[in-house]
Order: sequence, then C-alpha cells, then structure tokens
Amino acid sequence: MNLLIGTFLKLFIVFSIVIALGMYLVIVGGNITKTDDERRLEDEEQMNYLKNYKNNKESF
Repeated sequence: MNLLIGTFLKLFIVFSIVIALGMYLVIVGGNITKTDDERRLEDEEQMNYLKNYKNNKESF
C-alpha cells in the first residue's frame, strides 16, 4: 500500500512539473511574438487600469 502511494505521489509531481513547464512556454512564447505596437498598447492599458484602480480606491 505504501509503495502505491509513493508511486502516485511521484507521478503527480512529474505531471505537475510537465504542466508548469508547458504553461511557462506558452506565456514566454506569447510575449516573444508581440510587436512594438502591441507592447505599447498593453502598457497603456495597464497604466489606465492602475489610474482607475487608484482613483476608485481613494473614493472608498
């Protein structure tokens, strides 16, 4: 029984590492293919969000 639990735990750890690596590659790949215009637009959207968040936080 103890061997079975250890095997499942090892498989779960390996599976989790594979999933995490795949997610990392998707995120990095998505950032590499962005054009300068897309990066600029994303920066502007983030700045607008932070300004709105700050203003909404001060009103409470």
